[in-house]
Amino acid sequence: MKNKIYEEIGFIKNILICLYDLMLLFSVLFFLTIPILLFSDGAAITNSTFYQIYLFIIIITYYSWFWINHGQTLGMKSWRTYLVNVQTNDKISISQCLLRIIFALVGGHLLLLFNKKSLQDIISKTIIVKKNN
Repeated sequence: MKNKIYEEIGFIKNILICLYDLMLLFSVLFFLTIPILLFSDGAAITNSTFYQIYLFIIIITYYSWFWINHGQTLGMKSWRTYLVNVQTNDKISISQCLLRIIFALVGGHLLLLFNKKSLQDIISKTIIVKKNN
C-alpha cells in the first residue's frame, strides 16, 4: 500500500459536497428531461418506468464518468477533494463506482452521523479526501 498523501474530510464537508453535486445533477436531469417531454407532447411522464430508468442511467453516468475519468465530481472539485481507492490511493474502478452509487441510494450517508466514513466508503473501499500537498 502506498503512503497516504491525503487528509480525510469531515462530516460537514462530505454533506456539502453531496448537496452541491445534487444541485448540479438535478440541473442535468432537468435539461435531459426536455427531449422526453418533446416526444411525449408535454404529457406528464413521472409514472413511466422508461423515464425512471432513463433518469437512473443519467445518475449512474454522471457519477461514474466523473469519478472514473477525473477522480472527482464537479461538487468535489469545488471543495478540492478527490475520491480514491483506499488500497491504492488512486482512481476507483467501475465496480467500486457502482457499489458507491447503490449504497448511497439506500441511505449510506446516514453512517456519517456516527463514523467518518459512509456506508458506500466502507463497502466500496473508497474515501473522499483532500490532498495534503
